[in-house]
Amino acid sequence: MKKNKDYIYEYSDLNLFQTRVQILTGEYKGIILEFGSSHIESSQNTNDFTFDYTLYEKPENLIGITLRGNIKFEKYLSELLINIINDRKKDKKEQEKLWEAASVEGVKSNRIKINEKFYAPGLLFKKQQPKVDGLQSF
Repeated sequence: MKKNKDYIYEYSDLNLFQTRVQILTGEYKGIILEFGSSHIESSQNTNDFTFDYTLYEKPENLIGITLRGNIKFEKYLSELLINIINDRKKDKKEQEKLWEAASVEGVKSNRIKINEKFYAPGLLFKKQQPKVDGLQSF
């Protein structure tokens, strides 16, 4: 898989520090999703790579097909995520992109558009992360 040929990615303008991805080629062409957290769980003789994702859009040829829990699809996503992590490690402008995503204005120039229904009212036009008051950790 190659960046800008098989997929494009960027920091999300909707969810702070999450990665939005659009698949450009292959069986899953047209899917738009965001990766959330990911981690490796080690136990005895195995290492399990787990990650969260939110599916925002899928093409007509995949409507009616359940992708969540589909082993083939999730294996594809794990390979895609590993490619993106490697791309970010090589990107000389990654630090700038991270600072932009972390700024008050958030991501200003998103290439991957999703439906407005996923944004809180008014957030789409302000292009900034929602403000959270009274957030507590547990």
